[in-house]
Amino acid sequence: MTAITLAAPVAYRTSWRPAILDGYLLRMLAMPAAAVLGVTLVAFLLEQTLRLINELASNGARLGYLFGLITNLVPYQLGLALPASFFVAMFIVIARLDEESEIDAALAGGIPFERIVAPLVFAGVLLGVISILLTGFLQPYSRFGYRAVLNAATQAGWTAQLDPQVFIHAGPDFTITADEVDATGRSLKGVFIRRKSADGETVVTASEGALGLRPDRKTTDLRLGGGLILSDAAKGAIRLLRFGDFTDHEILSGGATLSPRGGDEQELTLPELAAEIKRPDAMIPKRVLQAELYARLARSLAIPFLPLLALPLALAAKRGRRAPGMIVGAVVLVAFHHGVTLCKSFAASGKVDPALALGGAFALIAAFGLWLFLSSRRRPGETPISGLFLRLEALFERRFKVAPTAMHKRGALSLSAYLTRIMAARTAAAAAALMGLLQLIDLLERTSDILARGGVLEIGRYMLLRLPFLFQEVAPFAVLAGAIFTFSQLARNSELVVMRITGLSLFQIFRRTLPVALAVAALDLVVTDQVTPRAQQALATWWAASAPGPAKKAPAPRWFRIDGDVVTIKSASPGAAILHGVSIYQRDDRQALVRRMTAVDATRQNGGWRLHDAKVTDLHESRAETMTVAAMDWRTSLRPSDAARLFSNTYEITSGTALRSLFGKGPVDKSPNQFKTRLYRTVAEGLAPIIMLLLALPTALGHARSNRTAPVIFGLGCGLLYLVVDGLLTAMGQTGVLPPLAAAWGAPVGFAAGAVSILLYAEG
Repeated sequence: MTAITLAAPVAYRTSWRPAILDGYLLRMLAMPAAAVLGVTLVAFLLEQTLRLINELASNGARLGYLFGLITNLVPYQLGLALPASFFVAMFIVIARLDEESEIDAALAGGIPFERIVAPLVFAGVLLGVISILLTGFLQPYSRFGYRAVLNAATQAGWTAQLDPQVFIHAGPDFTITADEVDATGRSLKGVFIRRKSADGETVVTASEGALGLRPDRKTTDLRLGGGLILSDAAKGAIRLLRFGDFTDHEILSGGATLSPRGGDEQELTLPELAAEIKRPDAMIPKRVLQAELYARLARSLAIPFLPLLALPLALAAKRGRRAPGMIVGAVVLVAFHHGVTLCKSFAASGKVDPALALGGAFALIAAFGLWLFLSSRRRPGETPISGLFLRLEALFERRFKVAPTAMHKRGALSLSAYLTRIMAARTAAAAAALMGLLQLIDLLERTSDILARGGVLEIGRYMLLRLPFLFQEVAPFAVLAGAIFTFSQLARNSELVVMRITGLSLFQIFRRTLPVALAVAALDLVVTDQVTPRAQQALATWWAASAPGPAKKAPAPRWFRIDGDVVTIKSASPGAAILHGVSIYQRDDRQALVRRMTAVDATRQNGGWRLHDAKVTDLHESRAETMTVAAMDWRTSLRPSDAARLFSNTYEITSGTALRSLFGKGPVDKSPNQFKTRLYRTVAEGLAPIIMLLLALPTALGHARSNRTAPVIFGLGCGLLYLVVDGLLTAMGQTGVLPPLAAAWGAPVGFAAGAVSILLYAEG
């Protein structure tokens, strides 16, 4: 236990010495707050990075825009994560002080309860100022910056470069893809082009081609060799032209006009909002501007009151439970955020006065925090809420009393079992806390949209479908945090000193704690490869299907390859048992079009699909013949689950799906590099918990009288660095910048080698 040097109680009451208590509490708060905030930002930004890579690739935009998009997302994500991270960090610090009886010692020394919370309130004031700077100044500019970069990336036109097997929609009703592409993205093999017109469509296939961009940067030169052109003409006529060499020019779509900053109230700074409110000719209604201004102020001004919530909720009797306190805190944060959003919506629509509604929301959380804090002054750790939970717990224990287990009867544990049990408990607690934090921040952003999709009960569905992805995100870092907490506790209790004196090396400690990391790695492997892709697909399908009327959008047609054919589907029924607007372009071994089949609908049957109201166009050497049939079979390996995944707007795929797609037995709408990277990472990412355990081992070098902060910071920093490097290498592998094998295994091998080298040096 770290001692707090105190003067005599009477002397302390008459003098304020901030260097002792305040500095101690603020130093303790700094590292957990930075760690929690860092993990949260890394998790959210990695998720956004993968989504943006997929979006940029589908639009044929340069990935050079990615850094600008991610940079402009940071202020927004930081503003969401700041209050929740501050609350969780305070909870961790207060719980630690309570467990080590430091708060009891401070109270016994005459330090009042208000004096203990004062440094935390001071930190809340500083974070409140930072929040005002973020929401009032940085976020408006970053929102506009994100919109400007995204407009430049997706609307400025195609860069005249292709990735293999990726379908690029380069202009109005213009789609192009190639089976093989060189490193420059300009030398092509197996070219397929489809252009729509008023009379129908024009399809061009060629065995090879070369892409170029004219000096005006708006027109492409596409030189094709050994191909054909199939075009629909007026009154159902069809023309077929075969060529040896052909040059096609395509005028790229011009970028949409970017509206200036200020057309949206969220892109206005606080002074600009105040100035617009006073203007009689403001383009945005006055009540909307007032609602935005007061909502930002309410969220920022509420942060200094969070310590008044955290301190009573985190304190507990020695045999008590803090989980209810964390749950209550999370519920209060979500309720306040959603309450502000709801009041803002009502105020913007003119139903309530903006100042009264949003001021009332702020006053409510401030009053609740003050009431909870004042109610715990007499007996710290006991509040009306904690009393309610204790009564419920006592009632539950009386009704469901558990008999002692064999482990309790045996008493003593072996060293391996002792270390395993401690680390398993710490890892589970870290995983639950991190998942809860990410879920909380996600709900802060999504609650309004979820309620619009069916009410309060749908929040449970959303949380359940998000859990696998959140576990995938936090599992490695939970092992790191669990190991650091375990080794720190053993060091404080001098247990590590005893272990080292008896000859136990760091690698022997690693071997005894390895079962926990292996269990997490196995679970993470199954969740990441099998559960998360399906959960994300179900979430995306439900999200699109349950969108309210104004927000509901018709699905975009999906293009893909399967069994060597090029296929497009306009839409699919729920579960993809029925496909609508199916077009199939069958090619020969030289990638030349030989048959086109179109159908109004397609239904699943054994061995393939049944096409209804189909039109078949067969291509001969110099002519094309078309016939219409009521129904016909389409023999293909496409499954309804494949079609459902294509329409779910999700990029997660299983290793089995990647393997099928690489061998042409599954739909291919992405570059082979993405499927190969996914396949190689199936095992590589399962090693992350083991690597995190290696990175945490230097924490075991500390002891009760040494500086334990440096090893902890080193372990947390290396863990965050691993997550960032692994995410970046994965993105580089998916985009073809690095070979997929090197991208998938680069971070695990490199960090494992570095961690083992450090441990060998420490042991030497």
